[in-house]
Amino acid sequence: MIVITISNRSLTRWKDIEETIPAPDVVKPNAFCVHDGIVCLREENVLRPLNDLPSETRSRIRGMIQVRDAVRDCLRAQVDGSPEERVIETRQQLNVAYDRFAARFGPLNLRANQRAFDGDPDLPLLLSLETYNDETKRATKATIFTERTIHHRQPVEAVGTPKEALLVSLNECGGVDLDRMAGLLNQPVEEFLPDLKGVIFRNPQTNEWETDDQYLSGNVREKLAVADAAALTDPRFAENVEALKSVQPADLAATEIDVRLGSVWLPSGDVKDFTHQLLNIPSGVEVGHVHALGTWHLNANWEARGATANTTDWGTDRYTALELIEDALNLKTPTVYDTVDDKPVVNAQATEAAREKQERIKERFKEWIWSDDGRRDRLCRLYNDTFNHTRVRTFNGDHLTLPGASGAIELHGHQKAGVWRILQTPNTLLAHVVGAGKTFTMVAAAMELKRLGLARKPMFSVPNHMLGQFSTELLTLYPGANILVAGKEDFESQNRKKLFSRIATGNWDAVIVTHSGFERIPLARETQERFFEEQLHELEMVKRQHADSSNRRLVKELEKAKKRLEARLQGLAAEHKKDNTLTFEELGVDRLFVDEAHYFKNLFYVSKMTRIAGLPQTASERAFDMFLKVRHVQSVNGGGGVVFATGTPIANSMAEMFTMQRYLQPDELQKHNLHHFDSWAATFGEPVTAMELSPDGAGYRVNTRFARFINVPELMQMFRQAADVQTAAMLNLPRPKLENEKPTIRNAPTTPELKEFVQSLAARAERIRTSRVDPSLDNMLKITSEGRKAALDMRLVRASAPDEPSGKVNLAVENILRIWTETVDRRCAQLVFCDLSTPKDRGFSVYRDMADKLGARGIPESEIAFIQDYDSDASKLALFKEVRSGKVRVLFGSTQKMGSGTNVQERLIALHHLDAPWRPADVEQREGRILRQGNKNPVVSVFRYVTEGSFDAYMWQTLETKAKFIAQVMTGDMTIRRVEDLDSAALTYAEVKAIASGNPLVIEKAQVDAELMRLTRLRSAHAEEQYRIRSNLRHARDDAESSTGRLANLRLDIGAREDTSGDNFRIELDGEVVTNRGVAGELLIRRAEKLKGRSGDDVRVGRFAGFDLFIRVGFIGGP
Repeated sequence: MIVITISNRSLTRWKDIEETIPAPDVVKPNAFCVHDGIVCLREENVLRPLNDLPSETRSRIRGMIQVRDAVRDCLRAQVDGSPEERVIETRQQLNVAYDRFAARFGPLNLRANQRAFDGDPDLPLLLSLETYNDETKRATKATIFTERTIHHRQPVEAVGTPKEALLVSLNECGGVDLDRMAGLLNQPVEEFLPDLKGVIFRNPQTNEWETDDQYLSGNVREKLAVADAAALTDPRFAENVEALKSVQPADLAATEIDVRLGSVWLPSGDVKDFTHQLLNIPSGVEVGHVHALGTWHLNANWEARGATANTTDWGTDRYTALELIEDALNLKTPTVYDTVDDKPVVNAQATEAAREKQERIKERFKEWIWSDDGRRDRLCRLYNDTFNHTRVRTFNGDHLTLPGASGAIELHGHQKAGVWRILQTPNTLLAHVVGAGKTFTMVAAAMELKRLGLARKPMFSVPNHMLGQFSTELLTLYPGANILVAGKEDFESQNRKKLFSRIATGNWDAVIVTHSGFERIPLARETQERFFEEQLHELEMVKRQHADSSNRRLVKELEKAKKRLEARLQGLAAEHKKDNTLTFEELGVDRLFVDEAHYFKNLFYVSKMTRIAGLPQTASERAFDMFLKVRHVQSVNGGGGVVFATGTPIANSMAEMFTMQRYLQPDELQKHNLHHFDSWAATFGEPVTAMELSPDGAGYRVNTRFARFINVPELMQMFRQAADVQTAAMLNLPRPKLENEKPTIRNAPTTPELKEFVQSLAARAERIRTSRVDPSLDNMLKITSEGRKAALDMRLVRASAPDEPSGKVNLAVENILRIWTETVDRRCAQLVFCDLSTPKDRGFSVYRDMADKLGARGIPESEIAFIQDYDSDASKLALFKEVRSGKVRVLFGSTQKMGSGTNVQERLIALHHLDAPWRPADVEQREGRILRQGNKNPVVSVFRYVTEGSFDAYMWQTLETKAKFIAQVMTGDMTIRRVEDLDSAALTYAEVKAIASGNPLVIEKAQVDAELMRLTRLRSAHAEEQYRIRSNLRHARDDAESSTGRLANLRLDIGAREDTSGDNFRIELDGEVVTNRGVAGELLIRRAEKLKGRSGDDVRVGRFAGFDLFIRVGFIGGP
C-alpha cells in the first residue's frame, strides 16, 4: 500500500497545499493512492484529494488500492527471484487484502467496484485476479493466490552439446549467437562448429549465421545463385550450394502454367509476336506494360490498323482486333455504345459480336503461346524463376521458455510456433481458426520482442467489445506486464491529449486500444501527403518516359490517375484541422498487432474492371487509416513490425488475399510487379464479366466476378511467407463432438406443387438462355432466389400454398420441441439459422410461423427469441446472457446477425440450418457458435434440413466441395493448380435443369467433377509428354547433325596424325625441335608461366603430332 506521510502538515490545510505537492514517482499517472490517510488521484504531476466522492466509494477505492499494492508486491517478489519464504509472505498478504475487500464489497469484477476504480492503470490487473461468472455474480480466485505464477529462471551457464547451445541461443538472443554458444560450451567456435554442419549456415549475403529452417527456405533459387557465386571464391560455401540444391522446387511444365493475355510476367515482345501472327503482318505493332499503373498499352501503325484480319477475321467493324487485344491485356470486356438523344446506349448486338471475337482471340493466344518449342522452354524457365522459387519455412517454437510468462499457462505447440514466426519474419498474418488462442500468441510475441530489444512500444488494436477481455488475458499470461488500456472515455475530446501524452512518455510493455479508438489517433498530415506525393512522383516519371508516345489512351490514363491523386491532396489540405494533440508518429509505437483484422478488408484499390465481387465497392476511411499507420510502423522497422490476426482472412472471394498482401507483403508484390490489383488478377485469376440484376431490382448492371483462380500453388507460396495458417482440422482443440461425427440430414419429401414450381424455374432458365429476356424482368439470380425460398417453404413464393405437415419447417418444429423436452432439466439451448425469411419481412414469415407452433406445443414465449429484435450492442449482450443462463432456450437468427460475435456456447445442445448459405465461411461462422471451447455439452447435434427435389441438396453439396477446396488451398496442397472462386450468387442454367429433372445423379455431380479434373490432368500430362518427345526429337536431330560433322573432322584428324610414340617423339616449341620429353615438359611450363595474367586467348607455341599446339589462359588468370 502506498502511504505518503509529510510531517508538520495539518490535514485542515490540505486544500491550500495540494497544488504544491508533487506526485511521488511511485504513483503512476491517473492512479489512485492514499496520502496522509486521504484517498487521492494523481493528475499530471500533482495529487488531488477525492474528498468530494461518497465515503462508500472512497472506501472501495481504498480497499482496491490495498489489493493492488499487495499483488504488485507479490509479483515483484516472483520476478526478482526473492527467496520462497518472501514469495509466500507476499502471497499471504495478498489473500488477506483480497478477502477483507471481498467480504465487504464483493468480487473485484462487480460493476460498482469497476466504476469506483475506473481510470486507474492497474484496474485490468485487479480484474485478472478473478474468474468471474457474470450470471451468478460469483468469482473464484486466480492461481496467484495459491502458487507461483512467474518462475524465476536462472540463466543457463553451461550445456553439454552444440545443439543444446544453439537452442539456448535461439531462446535468449532470437537467433544464432556463436559467442554466447562458445561461452556455454567453454570451447572456441572453430571446435564446435563442425558439429553443427547442416544445422546452421552462414548466409553469404549478410555474413550472418542462420538455422537450416531459415536459410533453406524463402526464394531458394535466388539463394542458390548467390551461394554458387560465393563458392567460386570461398570453398566453404560449397556446403550451402549442396544443401540448397536439395530443396529446389521441381520445375513446372507448360501444361501446369496458366498464362493469359495480361499476365504481367509475360514479356511484351511475345504479345507483340502474337499480335503480328494473328493479324498476318510482319511488323507494325509495339506493346508495353507500365508497372506504375498496372496498364498494358498497344501502339500500331497504319498498316497494322488497316490489316483485313484487324476488322474482319479477329475484329468487327465497331471494335478492331487491336482494341480487343488491348482490352484483354487490361482485363476489360468490350462494350459497344450508340448515342441516342445525346446519351450513350449499349448496342447489344455489336457488343455480343465484339465479346465473341475477344473470346476467340484469348483462346487462340492460349493455343499459340506454347506451340513453339523454343518459346515454350524460355517462358517455362521465366515463370519458374519468377514465381516457382519459394520453399515455405516451417516454424518450431519449442525452444522458447518465455521469461516473465505465468507458469500456470502452457502454450500449445502451434502458439509457440506462431510466436517464433513473429520474431523471425517481417510481418505476420495469424490466420488461426476460432478458439486457437490468437490472443496468447500475440501477447507472448510482443513480450518476447520487448525482452530481446526488438520492440520498444507495442500497440494492440482490438474489437471494441474485446478490450476488457483482451487486457485480462494479457495479464493472465504476463501478470507483471506494465500495460496501458485505453477505453472509450480516454478518447473523448477532453481526455485525448492526456492519453496520447501518457502513451508517448510511458515505457509500456503494451498499449491496448479499441479499433474505434485506434482510428481516432491522428496521423500527421505529412504522412498522408507523402503517400500521395510518392504516387504522383511515380506517375510523373512514367509520363516522362512516354512523353513522345502516340498512344493517346495511355496518356489519358496517366492524366486521369494524376488528377485523382491531386484531388486527394487538395482534399487533405481542406480537411486538415489544427490540433495540438500528439500524432500516431509521435507516440513511439514501433510494433502493431491488429486483432480481428478482417474488419479492415475494405481497403481502397484501383481497377479498370467493373465492380469486382468479393472486394469493396467503396473504400473505407477506417481501412485507409490502418493502411497508412501500417506503412509508418513498417517504415521504422525496415519493412516489418505488423501482425494481423483473423480466423477468416478469406470469406467472400480469394481476391481478398490481395488486400491482406497489400498490408503485409507490399515489397513482395512490388518485386513481382503485382502491386496493382489488375496485375495480380491477371496472373492469378480468371475474371468474367456479365450482366446481373442491380440491388434495387429496377435494372441491370455489368459486374465482374472471378470464375476461378489459377497458378494457385505459386500464389499460396507467396501468401504463406506471411500467413501462419491453422485450421480446425490441423488443431485438436477441446470442443464438443458432433453426434454421429457429422451433421445430421433431415429430409422432407417433395410435393406436386413444389415439383411443378421447380419445372417452371427450369423453363424460365431455358428462355433466359435461348432468347433475349430483359434481365430486369427475369434472370438467374431471381430464379435461384425463388428456388431457394420454395425449398424452405412454398408459402414464401405462393401465398395460397398450404402448410405442408411433412415440410421441413414442420420437421424442424418437431425436432426442436423434442430436444427442448429432453433437455428441460439441464435448460439446454438451441440456435435456428434462417437467412431467407426474417421476421421483419412483409407477409408470411418462417420465424413467426415456427415460434407460434412451438409456443402452442408448450414452449413458453419467454424462452423463444429472434435476434433481429435486439438492435443495440447492450440489448444483444443482455440476450446472450439469457441464452447462457438458460432463460432463452430457442434463438432464431440469420448468418449476418447471429454469426460472428455470438458467444452463447455454454448450454448449446443443437443447431438447425433451415437453409443453406452461399459461402463455406458462412457455414463455419454458423457452426462455430456451437462447436467451440466453453460448451459444457460433450456431444452436440447440427441438423441440415433438405427438401427433396429442390435446390437444397445441390446447395449443400456445392458448399462442401468449396469448403474442401479452400481448406486444401489454405493448408498448402500443391496439387491444386486451379480452384473455383467462393463467391457466386446464382446457379447456372445446367444446374437448375439438373435439379428440375429430379435426377438422383445430381448428388454425385461433385464426384463426376473430380473425375473430370483427374482426366483433365491426364490429358495435360499426355500433352506434356508429347511436348517432351518433340523436344527430345529436336535435340536428337541437332545432335545427329553435330555428330556427323564431328565424325568427319575426327577422321581427317586421324589421317593427319603423326606417330610420336617411343623414340619417334618430337615436338616443335617456338621454332625449336625438341626430342626429349623431360626437356619439352620444362619448356612448356616456362612458356606457360610467362603467359600468366593475360586475357583468356589461345596462344600458339608450336606443333606436335601433326597438329598446332596452343596454350589456353584460364578464367582465373593462369594457363
